[in-house]
Order: sequence, then structure tokens, then C-alpha cells
Amino acid sequence: MNYAIILAGGRGGRFHGNVPKQFVELTSSPMLVYSMKTAQVNKNVDSICVVAPGQYHDEVRKWAEEHKITKFEFLAESGNERYQSVYNGLMTLPAKPRDTVIIMTAVCPFVSQVTMDKLYDALKEWDACITVIKATDAITFSNDGKNVNRTLQKKKLFIQQGPQIFRYNILKQAHKAYLADEERIEVNEDSELVLNIGVECGMVLGDRYCVKVTFPEDLAIVQALYPLFVKQEERYYDNC
Repeated sequence: MNYAIILAGGRGGRFHGNVPKQFVELTSSPMLVYSMKTAQVNKNVDSICVVAPGQYHDEVRKWAEEHKITKFEFLAESGNERYQSVYNGLMTLPAKPRDTVIIMTAVCPFVSQVTMDKLYDALKEWDACITVIKATDAITFSNDGKNVNRTLQKKKLFIQQGPQIFRYNILKQAHKAYLADEERIEVNEDSELVLNIGVECGMVLGDRYCVKVTFPEDLAIVQALYPLFVKQEERYYDNC
């Protein structure tokens, strides 16, 4: 079985709104719905789990019904941190060790079907794989946010996007190891947890339509990109 876990638990403090950003309307639909539709139409995904705050569970069920998300089967409570939400989603699934879990986020509404297919194809070689795009600028590292410790050149740098895909047993083991570590430091990316238990992680190239909505101005960006993204996806289906 191939499961999709869609994270919709953020509080959206940087978005400065009364409604969490993952539930804000984007071209007439809640942002979460776009990720649900992406998983729904992908030929590889068998079942969908949404992880969201309990007070929005009835809304999630209603949106799934309204938009005919027939693969939607599981609903989990979100945690205070991302890793807690992922773990809650994992524990909700009746998955077997070699089943797959693709981790999506509701605040990246425009994930292409090509990217989804690339990730599933990558499982032929890897038990864990992430989506990236090439860095277009150098990145500066600073321990204190004031002084430069190192400037990293862009040639070998990649910016991580979503989704990420894993064998169920690998991701579950990585999360359990992290939770059992009493001296753990903050880690927000599943790929780092997997690397920490010695599992190699591959990567595939995504595209620049996959914008993460973090600030209010990001909503305007994705709204502007929407017609271009739709055209891209139409070309995908025409070539199928």
C-alpha cells in the first residue's frame, strides 16, 4: 500500500490571520484541498491521511466529500511540532513495513504529478527520497545571526521542497529513535531523522511551482502561479 500523509497542523503565526494558512481559500478552495486533490489523482497513491487540529476535523471531512476525495480514509490529530504530527499520522495508518508513505504539506499546494511520479520511481533504488531544487544563490551560515561563519557556494547546494517519500518501517524507526533520545536537538525534516539512523536518502528535482506559503505575500504569489501550474498539469495528462 502507498499512503499519503498530508500535514495540515501549523498554527500559521507568521501568516498573521485568524484562520490557519492551510485552511485559507486559494482560488475558491481551502489550500489543504489542493494537496488532497494531488494525492487523489496520482496513480500511485492508494490511501490518504490528513493530520490536522481536532477542531477542524469536521471541516476536513466535509471538504473531502465536497471535492470527491475518495482516497481519504484516515484523520489524525496534529502535534505542536512537525515531527509530532508526522508521528501521529504514522501511528494512525495500518501500514506494513514495506508499504510507502509520502509526506505532503497543505501549505505547498502546487505539487506536480511529475514530481510525485519521480518520487515513487526513486523507491526502486532508495528507501527514502526527498524533492529538491537547485540553489540559485550562495547561502551564508551564521551561528549567532550576526557574524558570518561560512559562505556556501551554490554549485553543490540544493533547496529542499516537498513531498518526501519513505518506506513505512524506515520512517517509523527514525521517529522512534528521535523520540527516545532524551538529549535530542530540534529537527524538523524527516530526511534528517532517517539519515541519523544510517539510512541513505536520495533526491529528485522538483519545480518552482511548489512554493511554500509562509507569509501573506506568498498567497499572492501562488495565486498568480495558479493558471500556469494548471497548464503544466494539463500537459502532463495530455502526454499520459
